[in-house]
Amino acid sequence: MNKKSNSELISSLLYILIGALLVIFRDRALGWAMTVAGVLFLVFGVLELLRNHWSGGAVNLIIGIAIIVFGWALTGIVILVLGILIALKGVVALIDSLRAYRKSAVDIVFSILTVVIGLLLAFGNLLGTMIIVAGVMLMIDGLFGLVGSLVKK
Repeated sequence: MNKKSNSELISSLLYILIGALLVIFRDRALGWAMTVAGVLFLVFGVLELLRNHWSGGAVNLIIGIAIIVFGWALTGIVILVLGILIALKGVVALIDSLRAYRKSAVDIVFSILTVVIGLLLAFGNLLGTMIIVAGVMLMIDGLFGLVGSLVKK
């Protein structure tokens, strides 16, 4: 197997593993992701400081600490705002669809679905569902990559 095939095989297996972890541990997946992101910012901050890039290192350290300490509060606020904005976009699209000269049932239904998805994201538990969907998509992508890398032999 050549180097590119090995890389594709490893990437595919990692996609499957990460996807399975997202599906199995969906409630903790976001916390893990924030912790990993926070630690990465801390590591990059230290590396920047070691290279005498004081401002970049300090900013990375502050971001890393903020993500680790305030991650859940910030995530909740971002999801709430994102959900509300998606719902508002759906309302505007619905008004535009109803005002249109030629009303399209598809546009109206899509607009209503956008409102519902936005409200569920903001006030429901759609985040858990989105994590499961992302996990399944990663597993499918990993399976296709795995089959593709094994067939190329």
